[in-house]
Amino acid sequence: MHSFTNRFNSTFEFCARLSFALTIILTPFRWRLVVWSRPHDPLYSDYTDFHLFASDIALLIMLLFWLGSLILHPRKILVGHWLIWVSLLGLTVAGWVSILGSADPILSVYHAVRFVFLLLFYLYTVNEIHTTRWVVIPVAIQVVIQSVVAIGQSLAQSSLGLGFLGEHTLDPNQSGISIVSMAGMRFLRAYGLSDHPNILGGCLVFGLILLLVVVLYGTKRQSLFASAGFLIAVVALVATFSRSAWLSLMVAASFLVVGEALARRWDSVNRVVWLAAASLLVVSPFLLQNLGAFEARANAGNVAQDNQMQERGYLLDAGNTLFVEHPMFGVGLGATALALKDRFETFRLDYQPPHFTLLTVVVEVGLTGGVFYFLLLAVPALVFLFRWQEIFNQPYLMGAMALLVGLFVVGLFDYYPWSYAPGRLWQWLAWGLFSVGTRKMA
Repeated sequence: MHSFTNRFNSTFEFCARLSFALTIILTPFRWRLVVWSRPHDPLYSDYTDFHLFASDIALLIMLLFWLGSLILHPRKILVGHWLIWVSLLGLTVAGWVSILGSADPILSVYHAVRFVFLLLFYLYTVNEIHTTRWVVIPVAIQVVIQSVVAIGQSLAQSSLGLGFLGEHTLDPNQSGISIVSMAGMRFLRAYGLSDHPNILGGCLVFGLILLLVVVLYGTKRQSLFASAGFLIAVVALVATFSRSAWLSLMVAASFLVVGEALARRWDSVNRVVWLAAASLLVVSPFLLQNLGAFEARANAGNVAQDNQMQERGYLLDAGNTLFVEHPMFGVGLGATALALKDRFETFRLDYQPPHFTLLTVVVEVGLTGGVFYFLLLAVPALVFLFRWQEIFNQPYLMGAMALLVGLFVVGLFDYYPWSYAPGRLWQWLAWGLFSVGTRKMA
């Protein structure tokens, strides 16, 4: 009987890990089931509809197998770094409390339930993901799949007929499709199988950060395979024209390289130098062929002539207004767009959350929730500040820290690490990996 139970438990544990890997692979996928269509014109339907994404299904299966394993083999559930756990728990509770003042209470309940599953995803990561291969291999598969599709879209300047996988129907001349305007032309930004080029750019850059960690700390064979994946993904990243993702990669990569230099591991630094040279070589043809699009996107750093930066400023002002008027409970988890519609009869942009994650957090869940979210950003930074010499010698923790740095940079310019399923999964995964890393360092 005992042998029978152990066999079933081992099967459940393996299936849970396999489902965890599948959750990561499917994270960027736009494919979804519309559980409840709730149109609120003129809002983008994704702000109000209830969805079940491919990654949600994999996550639910993972949790079911984990529950079965816990029943068969009861064991203590670790919560990771205590401040991260308390902050995540507090943030989850703040999401539920925000229902009290929500502009759309049912919508906030839907997102609050999602936050509970994210909390369980964090706990699973802390308790069951003990080796890096269960993260790195699925991430590599994720970025290669998305990169191949993204590069194909950019070259074809259209979708690839993969609608059954959730691909948007892409036509650069169609209204609502994300493009770069140059000299009267409309250049399509790569979507991959995600909902938007910025979301794809984020998922790619977070994957690139982890691949770079493998290049730095892995064996020669592991480094070679990671470099190959990196070179494919970096071309796709360029094709997204996501400036926040570009900046995120530069900052996170600099963090890792400086750490290696301070630790005097020059062999690792040389690997990155060679990888950077190879990356420049593979993206050069794309850059030269589409130089006008890159010049238009970069805009020579002139913010006054950058419409998107002006739009971000407008949304920040609107978000500040909502926060001042609803400081305690916020306007409700996930309800920012609807709250803006209710508050502003005239709005010169599409209703959407501010492109600054921390502001969107306090707008939706109030000041208390904002404090918990700020702690989730600050705790890793403080741990690094006081123990940086030890951390430089902890590859697992360095990888988690670099991923958190990348997410933080993206969060300065966009809201999807908080509002969209792909960004949330990456963010909660990063906090889970950080907690695992601190335990390994203890």
